[in-house]
Amino acid sequence: MKKRLWILLIFGLFIITASAVLLVVNPLKKNINPVILIGLDGADWNVIDPLLKKGKLPHLKNLIQEGSSGILETIRPTKSPVIWTSIATGKTMIKHGILDMTFVTKNNIEVPYTAGERKTKAIWNILSENDLTVGITNWFCTFPPEDVNGYLVSNRFRMSVFKYLLNVDVTFPSELKKDLFPHVIGLKDKKYGKSLKTEGLEDYFTLSKNRKIEIPESRATQVKRFRIYFLQDKSIENISLHLFEKRPVDFFSPYFRLIDTTSHFSSLFISEELRERWIEEFKQNGRYSPETELLLYEEMAGIIEPVYTYLDNVVGRIMAKAEENTTFILVSDHGFVFTESGYNHYNTDKLAHGIVILKGPDIKKDHRLQKAHIFDIAPTILYLFGLPAGKDMDGRVLLDAFQDRYAKRNKAKMISTYDSKDWALHKKERSRELDEEELEDLRTLGYIK
Repeated sequence: MKKRLWILLIFGLFIITASAVLLVVNPLKKNINPVILIGLDGADWNVIDPLLKKGKLPHLKNLIQEGSSGILETIRPTKSPVIWTSIATGKTMIKHGILDMTFVTKNNIEVPYTAGERKTKAIWNILSENDLTVGITNWFCTFPPEDVNGYLVSNRFRMSVFKYLLNVDVTFPSELKKDLFPHVIGLKDKKYGKSLKTEGLEDYFTLSKNRKIEIPESRATQVKRFRIYFLQDKSIENISLHLFEKRPVDFFSPYFRLIDTTSHFSSLFISEELRERWIEEFKQNGRYSPETELLLYEEMAGIIEPVYTYLDNVVGRIMAKAEENTTFILVSDHGFVFTESGYNHYNTDKLAHGIVILKGPDIKKDHRLQKAHIFDIAPTILYLFGLPAGKDMDGRVLLDAFQDRYAKRNKAKMISTYDSKDWALHKKERSRELDEEELEDLRTLGYIK
């Protein structure tokens, strides 16, 4: 009997000691709130504000009213791979190594930038190393996929709408892709037309026919590829929601690009009268008047409303599945500006800044942020998880977004760096076939020739 009691006592002490060790090893796991970072490429306050006034975008409205929001200052070159990598690392392009859309190899071959060219850790690497779980879907320059504490669906996975990429690693873990393929809506899928109608994008798809305008040859391919862009984002939505439910993580971050890809050609549908006014003012003054600018954005908002509404619904579907104590961060890398040569975000005198919205249990309500920058997102995410920012990061924690009592109780901390001299991404073989698909996509959007 005494021997049995001693065994039970020793076993109990072992359990208590093991629990204490776990708390020491991983103090962050105690009382952490999940964080969701949603990327909406190209989302612009100049379009969002008119839609909000019309009573549209209810989910974005909720985030804004219940949280802190403002302009997210961007950088040059205003190109998505560069900026999204800066958002993920908190660093300039010189530090992280993604300098453009593409580069030329030693063999004089043009290839897109990939994860292999990144020189510094991204937020998902840092969180993984600190025993926090991550779920990343569709972010720029995440192919070949990296090993993380959770899962990563690379940006090349979206090419599954053309064909299932059975022989290429487009996810981590590699076998994850087989679980995701059933949630992809391909070009030949019968569900395509139904999805387009359900999401309210059927009329937008036929906009060029309804307007009976002549599409310039340089933009014709963009218009034709709209259904591909939609299918890619719809498929990313499907797999993101599936993973969000089946594989809960501490940090979840999906990226969507339909606003950007559609904005590149939507200015084609600006009314002829307003277009002539826009061009004439540029000829006479080198710019358009504030009155004309307001009219241009209001009309653009009306044209592209279905696309913004669709992504607002996606945000709403994610919000509906999230835990009550979740902190949401919604960002875009840039907006768009009207110039003499068109409506775009690159090669412009005026920087096309993006948007940032934060909402959570410790975030100020109905608060307007000042001077938020793309470099600030990574340090702010680390702060939410109780981790210090790196001194080699170029951003700061957006303390102004947090309730005063929370900010006073939780001081922002710093360490020298999360990188080490021997750190480098595991070099994985790139796919020439997928490189060519990516290059074709960039040509279509006018980024490269």
